[in-house]
Amino acid sequence: MLTNRQYGSANHARRYLFAILLLAAFAFPRLAGAGAWTQSPTQLYGRLTYAWLDSRTRFDAQGNRIGLEEPGQPARDTEYRDREVRAYIEYGVAERLTAYGSFAYKRLQLVEPTLFLPGRVIPEAIHRTSGVGDFYLGGRVGVVRGSRPLSVATEIKIPTGYSARTYPSLGTGKADATIRMLLGASAGWVYATLDAGWSYRGGSYQNELLYSFELGGRILQRYYSWRGVVRGVRSLGEPPTRLGAAAFDPNLASPRAHTFDVIIGAQVLPSLDLEAGMSHVLSGHNSLAGTTFEIGMAWSPRMRRGS
Repeated sequence: MLTNRQYGSANHARRYLFAILLLAAFAFPRLAGAGAWTQSPTQLYGRLTYAWLDSRTRFDAQGNRIGLEEPGQPARDTEYRDREVRAYIEYGVAERLTAYGSFAYKRLQLVEPTLFLPGRVIPEAIHRTSGVGDFYLGGRVGVVRGSRPLSVATEIKIPTGYSARTYPSLGTGKADATIRMLLGASAGWVYATLDAGWSYRGGSYQNELLYSFELGGRILQRYYSWRGVVRGVRSLGEPPTRLGAAAFDPNLASPRAHTFDVIIGAQVLPSLDLEAGMSHVLSGHNSLAGTTFEIGMAWSPRMRRGS
């Protein structure tokens, strides 16, 4: 949990984050293929980004867009703020096997403004949490290779040392396991990937169906990249009623949601792209609404065995 002084220092440091990303880009040796493709042996791909979201609304169990306050709580224009540094890396272990992992350092705020009621005043409340979220570790196996690949991926979500009782929470504190099937196609400068999967969630959280469709490619002599992704998550069954919270906590939800992502990139070195993107929640149930923005870099230097 951050103190006010520590949070003020963090706000000051964030002003320099984009400059740091730009400088760091020159320390790392090009954007790798889409998700259905496996990396070649010893090939490395990494992505480092900074993401931010501010939202005052969510989707309830019926899909209506409402405030963040839980039923029975007075409306007070509560705002959820999310700041994250995200890291993703994958490595070609063998000809048809790619290992990958990801994590994020999060700084979360739930701001409840001062509420004036007849005969009393409820003062402003600011809840802060920061720390490393869950680790995701997985592997992707290429079943069919070439321009129309088919692969199978499995991954696990591993909670780190955070407390699941913090508010707002960094995660559920429970381990999850996911299996996916990915089908791809490419022709010239464009590619497409379709994937579907199932996730087993620990604790009282609902298992999920996951699916996405991605379309992307490179243009203008391959110096610029683009991709758009439609993602879906559907919890199976009705989530249990949560009691005791004054406002919706998205990391403790069993959501149903559809999002649309768009990412553009510019190649600044033979092995590195700078990227900017956004992810907008199109619709949902028991999920946070809003748009997440992201900036960062992606690189893929070739490693040598024995180095």
